[in-house]
Amino acid sequence: MKAKVDDERPICNAVNVFRERGNHLQRLELFEKSLQAYNEALRWNSSDVRSLLGRSLARAKATHYTGALADAVQAAGLEPRNSRALQIRAQTEYEKCAFERALVLAHRGQRIRRFPPDFAECVRCAEETVRECAGKTASKVLSTAVTLLTNVEIKRHSVDSQTPKVEHQRRMQPQKEQQVQEISRSEKQRAEQISRLMASKYLERMAHDKYFLTALCKDERLVSANKQGSQKLQELANKALADVEKRQAVLRERSPLYAARALEAAARARLSRARKEQLTHTQLQHATDARRLIQTAQSIYEERDTAKCLEHAEFGMEQITRKPANLLPGKDKFLQKLHDIVANAFLDQKRVRESMSESDRERRAFILLGMAVSREPSRDSVLRVRPPAPPRDAKVRLRTLERALSMSTRESERCYLLHELARLHVDTKQALKARVYASKCQTEARASNQRVWLLNALFLLARCHLLQNNRPEARAVLLEAAGLARSSGYYRVAEFYDTCVNVSLEGEVLASDAPLEKREKDLMSLMQDDDLRSAARHLFKRMSLVPASRRFSVMPGARLDDSARHVGNRRISIMPKAAQPTQISRRANHPLGFQDFDF
Repeated sequence: MKAKVDDERPICNAVNVFRERGNHLQRLELFEKSLQAYNEALRWNSSDVRSLLGRSLARAKATHYTGALADAVQAAGLEPRNSRALQIRAQTEYEKCAFERALVLAHRGQRIRRFPPDFAECVRCAEETVRECAGKTASKVLSTAVTLLTNVEIKRHSVDSQTPKVEHQRRMQPQKEQQVQEISRSEKQRAEQISRLMASKYLERMAHDKYFLTALCKDERLVSANKQGSQKLQELANKALADVEKRQAVLRERSPLYAARALEAAARARLSRARKEQLTHTQLQHATDARRLIQTAQSIYEERDTAKCLEHAEFGMEQITRKPANLLPGKDKFLQKLHDIVANAFLDQKRVRESMSESDRERRAFILLGMAVSREPSRDSVLRVRPPAPPRDAKVRLRTLERALSMSTRESERCYLLHELARLHVDTKQALKARVYASKCQTEARASNQRVWLLNALFLLARCHLLQNNRPEARAVLLEAAGLARSSGYYRVAEFYDTCVNVSLEGEVLASDAPLEKREKDLMSLMQDDDLRSAARHLFKRMSLVPASRRFSVMPGARLDDSARHVGNRRISIMPKAAQPTQISRRANHPLGFQDFDF
């Protein structure tokens, strides 16, 4: 029987067939199959330049840069004038991050062939990359990249690698000491952070896949009783992690870390510039709003409308205080201007004109000191626009002022807050607290040399003394305020204080029944006998029905009103007597030598 030898029969034009098959698979991005086709073509003809160039291009696209360069060099050796081989070699060097070598090769090929502009495009990209990497921050970025790469290599060799195997030697021979590079826990954490940072830089969303696969490969639960299944899972996890790491390595070679850092630095610079511009615009807007609020309060102050001026000034302070210091430069200066406007508005109430009559001055003094006057229509503009009665939410306002006082550090602001607290306590008939705050305001104004606030605080202190029926002390404080106003150059204010000194011993201060009830409760608390306490309670209740001018007061320093003794045989009433307003006598000013003859 004749043996048949199956010799491999040559295909007609086999090199062209496999080469075209490789080109087709390369266009479909099936690089592994295209490499097999190119290998088959080169097996039939190892000196085929077109197959070598095709395999070089496929290897470059598959990130096998070493083999791609070898094929390109081999093709250039077979045909030295082949510009395609030189172009593939230059492009591969560029993708390999050898930018200088790629620039030289591209320039060399550009002298050989100008069109199509493949060499020109490679020259432009390589030159632009070299210029970006060789800028002012190149040394800093490169040093950072070297440090990162060193840490990553340490992590790779000391953390991820397995323990080196120890060779068994004889007993008599001394064993060599193993050189194991140990890293501390902080360095290990630092290396892991760098690895995660680079994964997030290059992989973006796939970085989470790498984190999961890394944890999965090290998970002990992957090993189970099903040996074959666990091995298959282990192989799949390792293969997937290897693919992700290979993708990261390819992206890192195409765009090195220092180039990415340079781009990020430029992006951060643009973002910082935009934030600075936005901050500048916001500061200008807030400064314009603050100046507008101050201008509004100043215009109302010039119109001599104290109540409206205080309302707008408080609104302006609230709006300016809410703004952070970095968004409103000069915040203290704006608040200082508002505090000065409020202080001058309060002081302007105590400034009299030369055209005012003596009765008008006395009426203003009575009203500002909180004393009762007759209800005649007033033509005084200051009294029409004086600050209103305490609001219904006086407790909320007091808490707000006390909280602001505890956090305040500026001198003018402390004077303003203490003055407001004293004024609010005076309006709510709390003389003791008002006196404390007025004294603190006086001390703060003296320490900071705030003359306007000092005059306002002295006037409030005089009101507190009058509210406590302590007229000599009120007169002394008013005399001190008049002297201080005269020495400071406020002569019209000094004249008003002189008028207040004259009327401080006249009239009647409207007081509430709260101190009297508190005094009665204190007296009853001192009694130890229940019967005596009930009798005293009944007595105080009966005494409250008697008119104030006809009963004995339990308050210290109170004086009896003897006006009822001069009444004739008038029938006694059990109704309480109303507070009589002060009758202001009009003094006629006559020239020297005037005589009045009464016929």
